[in-house]
Amino acid sequence: MPQITFEKEKLSRSPASVEIGRNNRVGMLDMLRGFAIIFVMVYHLLYDLIFFCGKEIPFFFSDSMDIIHNLFLVILFSVSGICAGFSKNVLRRGATIFLMGEILTLATAAFSPDNIIVFGVLSCFGSAMLIYGVISPVLKSLPQWAVFVAFGALSVIFFNFHRTESLYFIVDSVKLNLPHDLPYLYPIGITTSDFYSSDYFPLIPYGFIFLAGTALSPLFRDGELPNFVYNMKLPFVNFCGRYSLWLYVIHQPILLAVSYIFIK
Repeated sequence: MPQITFEKEKLSRSPASVEIGRNNRVGMLDMLRGFAIIFVMVYHLLYDLIFFCGKEIPFFFSDSMDIIHNLFLVILFSVSGICAGFSKNVLRRGATIFLMGEILTLATAAFSPDNIIVFGVLSCFGSAMLIYGVISPVLKSLPQWAVFVAFGALSVIFFNFHRTESLYFIVDSVKLNLPHDLPYLYPIGITTSDFYSSDYFPLIPYGFIFLAGTALSPLFRDGELPNFVYNMKLPFVNFCGRYSLWLYVIHQPILLAVSYIFIK
């Protein structure tokens, strides 16, 4: 997950630049990602309580929770896409995050095979950043509103693709006949019948959400938004947003340990 930073010289063209805080953070982006990672941690805590500790929490399986979950996923991936436009070396950062995701896969396969993570959120983020790093010259040459609309539309059309094998067109959905004998298509959302991952985020649709976010990067990077966007701050929430990558990496082992020691 890229750091939310940008260069001062680019902001100097806008009055908003005089309001930018230390380290040139964008307060709204830190806050949004902070709320998203806090939700992720709470979600995983509830998951652990249900599936590891045998607790009954009916709300976890409700339609309301599903809506909230999807909302925060959209926020997390779109904000990370926005921040990718601030990265000075998005390819290197993408490769690092992808490698972290693959290490997590190996670790879960070795120590908790029943809960293996295959192409989880880190692998998806890393892959999306690598793709963006390769195609960004083309995307940046296009009108950014068109990039946002195109990838936003693809995000909607393919949002439940990996779950239902259907495309969603607002008024109707189209069922696809996908191959189920190709075991290496899971990164894009096509899986075999025996595929399992306890944390699965394929590039379709989440990569589309990420790429839609990249089209909004210039608005934040060039200081074109009102001052409050750059100054929004809830200290704890912004802290979580700033260090969301590390919080994601360490929180699940900690939650599992707490669940087993104090609750089970």
